[in-house]
Amino acid sequence: MTVKKCVVIHNGSSSTVAGFSNMELPQSIISSSYVQKGNERVFGTFAMLDECESKEGCEVYTIMDKNGMPYNWEALEAQWRYLYEYELKVDPQELPLVISVPATHSEIDPQVVENYFDLALNKLQVPALQIVVEPLAVALAMGKSSALVIDVGARGTTVTPIVDGTVVRSGVMKSRFGGDFLDYQVAKLLEEPLGSSSHEAWYNSATWIREFKSTMLQVCDKNLSELERYHRDQLLLQQQQQQQLGGAYHNYMTNPLTQKRNFLLKKNNKTVTLELRDCYRVCEYLFQPQLASPDYASRDGLGELLSRSIKKAAASVSAQGTPGGGQGASLVYNRHQPQLQPEQPSTTTTTASSATTEQVYAQLLTNVVITGSTSLVAGFEPRIVSELAVRFPQNKLATYANQIHLDRAVQGWIAMGAMAALPGWQLGQWHTRRELAG
Repeated sequence: MTVKKCVVIHNGSSSTVAGFSNMELPQSIISSSYVQKGNERVFGTFAMLDECESKEGCEVYTIMDKNGMPYNWEALEAQWRYLYEYELKVDPQELPLVISVPATHSEIDPQVVENYFDLALNKLQVPALQIVVEPLAVALAMGKSSALVIDVGARGTTVTPIVDGTVVRSGVMKSRFGGDFLDYQVAKLLEEPLGSSSHEAWYNSATWIREFKSTMLQVCDKNLSELERYHRDQLLLQQQQQQQLGGAYHNYMTNPLTQKRNFLLKKNNKTVTLELRDCYRVCEYLFQPQLASPDYASRDGLGELLSRSIKKAAASVSAQGTPGGGQGASLVYNRHQPQLQPEQPSTTTTTASSATTEQVYAQLLTNVVITGSTSLVAGFEPRIVSELAVRFPQNKLATYANQIHLDRAVQGWIAMGAMAALPGWQLGQWHTRRELAG
C-alpha cells in the first residue's frame, strides 16, 4: 500500500500533535488533557486556558496514563473528533491515519491495540491505520538503525536502546522524573502553591511555570555538588596565596553560582530574585533525585538510568542477538494470534546476529538521540555527554539533539510523518477494516 498523504496524530504525555504527513510542521499542537465543565469536554490549549481562568466549576482530566497509553477512551475519541473537525478540517474517512505508541520493556497489551483499531477503523471509519513505535521511528527517520533514544517528557523520562533496527526491550528504562516533576519543584522553590484543584494546577503549569522553566532553569554541565566544591576550593586557594604574600585578604574572585537572576511573577506582580545555583539545583534533581527528597532513589537519576539501559541492552544482544536485517517501526497485529511485534520486512531473514558488549556500547554511545520538550532546558545535552563520559570513559560519544526548539518538541510527530510518507516503504504495516474482519 502506497500512501501519499495521511493524518498523523501523536498523543504525548503533555501535548497532542496532529497534522498531515506531506507537511513539514504539524497543523495543531494542543494539550493532551481536557477541561470537563458539566457534561461538556473542552479541548484546545487556549480554550482550556480561558475556562481555567474563569474558575467556574471546571476540572482538568488526563487521557494518557503514566506509561503513555490511553486509559480514557471516550475522551480520546472526543479529542480526535475535535482535531479532525476544528484543527485539521478533514473528514476522518478521507485519509489513512498514523498514530504512535511508546516503547516498553514488555509486550504491549493487545487490548490497547484492539481499542485503537476499534476507535480508528470502526468509530471514525478511517480507511487504514498504522501504529508506529515512537522511539524506533525517531531513530529510523534520522537514518539510524542503532541508537539510544532519550525522551524527556512531562510524565517522566524514557531511555530506549535500539540495535539493528530492533528495540531491545530489556534495556528500556523509565523514571517518573520529567517536566511535571520540575513543575512541582519550581512551585516549591518560589513558595507558590501549584494549585488546590486540577484546573489551578494545570493553569499554573501552562502559564507562569512554563515561562519560568524556559527562561530561568539551566542544567549544570557537571555534578552540581562537585561544581560548588570546585568554587569553594578556588576561593580558599586565593585566600592562602594572599596570606602567603603578607597582604590583607581581598575577595577578587566572583563565584558564578552566586550570580543573580530575576523573574517577573506576573500573577503576583512581583519580581523574584534567585541565584544561579538555585536555577541549577531544580534541574539537578533529574540527575540526583535524592537531593530533592530522601524518598527518591539515586538509581532513578538520569545518569544511572542511561548506564543501566546501555549495559542491559549490551548484555541482552551479546547473549541472544537481534533479528538480522532490522525491523520496521510499525506494529503488526493478528486478531487470531494476539501478539504484537514490529513489522518484519519480507526481504530480511530471521537469523539472529550477535555482537560483543563493546560493539553494542559503540553503536549506542555514538548515536545518542535526545528528544522531548523537557530536554529543551539550556545545558541539557552537555550534561548528558558528561554523565555518559563518566560511566563509559573508554568510548567515543556522539549526541544528536535538534537545535530548533519546535522541531525537537514535535520530533516524534515529524518522525511518524517521515516514515509514513516514504514512497514504496516496505517497513510499514497498514491495517484496514476488511483485513481485521477477515
